[in-house]
Amino acid sequence: MAADEDLTRGNIYLIGFSGTGKTNSGRQAAARLGWEFFEMDDEIEEAAGKSIPEIFSEDGEDRFREIETDVLRTAAGCARLVVSTGGGVPTREENRKLMAESGYVIRLSASAETISARLTASAGRRGRALRPLLGSEAPVERVRSLLAERESAYATADGEINTEGLRHSDVAQLIVDTWNHLSGESAG
Repeated sequence: MAADEDLTRGNIYLIGFSGTGKTNSGRQAAARLGWEFFEMDDEIEEAAGKSIPEIFSEDGEDRFREIETDVLRTAAGCARLVVSTGGGVPTREENRKLMAESGYVIRLSASAETISARLTASAGRRGRALRPLLGSEAPVERVRSLLAERESAYATADGEINTEGLRHSDVAQLIVDTWNHLSGESAG
């Protein structure tokens, strides 16, 4: 990752609830653009020296959110990154400002039912528990409640892609297309 002060709004930030495809689709979009992919969850775990569930249980959500903002600040100091953010990143005003000043924010969305089904299906493959705020089964009502709580933050995105029924490769191309439209670039 190289810092590049000459580029403003040089990143793509993918926001949205867990299970909307930010990581897999984002990784593919970065490859199409020839950019680096930045997975915030991995960077948070590396910075803390422990897993996200361990941070929540040992240090609490407030400490997790502080680490999350520090990691986001690192990404914001770079350019040509596709950043997969955690579902709660845009709920902090400071985070929304960091993203808006250093990139374009694209929301990936899906229904609560689809998100619940995707998270439950992927829990075993991911080799770790679901998000700490959801528990181990991602119940639809809890997903629906968190989506409602976060709606105003998610609505600040520059663009939105509904990922219902789409393959990651399709979403990746839509990310590139949305970025091209927002930035006035012609790439990918």
